[in-house]
Amino acid sequence: MSFSFPMQNSGMCLPEVEKISKLIDALRDYAANSARAYYEENPMDTYRGPCLASWDAFAWFELMQDWELVDFLLSDASESRRLMRSLQSLLQWYGQAEVDEIIERMSVLSRIN
Repeated sequence: MSFSFPMQNSGMCLPEVEKISKLIDALRDYAANSARAYYEENPMDTYRGPCLASWDAFAWFELMQDWELVDFLLSDASESRRLMRSLQSLLQWYGQAEVDEIIERMSVLSRIN
């Protein structure tokens, strides 16, 4: 079963829950990889993820391989802007959790040695 809700004034529909769920999973994986790379270059306690609002269609498509979702994310509808803000928060949260885990592992290793 899929649910899609009409969006006001844009003619686009909010993507199905399954698609958004897959997007969140892909973003979680991206955040973990991004945080590891970020920490290797900048060993700091705070993760600074990329600004998702600056991503173009190809960057989103590389993450998701779903043009319908990409079109929605890049639309100027209030629902897409709200989802984008939520995704940015998730990216930061997942990335920071990965950095925290790296720091904890390094702390444990330093105590062992």
